[in-house]
Amino acid sequence: MRSDEDIMTAVANGKLEALAELYRRYRQPLYGFLLKRTNKPAAAEDLLQTTFERVIKYRASYKGNSFKGWLYTIARNALHDRQRLDGRLPLKNGLDLGQLPHTTPSAETDWEDRETRGQSQRALAALPANYREVVDLAWKRGLKYAEIAEVLGITETNVKVRMHRATKQLQINYAKINRL
Repeated sequence: MRSDEDIMTAVANGKLEALAELYRRYRQPLYGFLLKRTNKPAAAEDLLQTTFERVIKYRASYKGNSFKGWLYTIARNALHDRQRLDGRLPLKNGLDLGQLPHTTPSAETDWEDRETRGQSQRALAALPANYREVVDLAWKRGLKYAEIAEVLGITETNVKVRMHRATKQLQINYAKINRL
């Protein structure tokens, strides 16, 4: 299987049909990333299309670095452009941790799973937006710190600092939630 970077290099060199493979690989995760920020399926789908249109438009600017980081940077910029036009803030509150599979389905474990997800979502929602964004990109989207730095336009050290502070704040947030 060819790497994302090899495929994108081929696209940059004019083999646009190779982009179909990258679209298949990244359609769902990128859609989820955009949906989480827009909270509107139609807007997320539009932004997904805009992102891949920009990939084609700016393919010559791809320099062989992390394709995933480059793609998420384009998606984030498309999102911010759309939100500036709409006059909205750049990020929505909260993160969805997704559905966790049940190992032993029962009413008790189902209630515990929902309670845990609810606590996690409340703890994450209480984080400052810049910490939530780093946590989302790392934990949910699976980007490496260097890729997150590229997406956000900050240093990798700054990403590590934000992640460290977010983790500490999450511990505090969980403790507050559990006392309620």
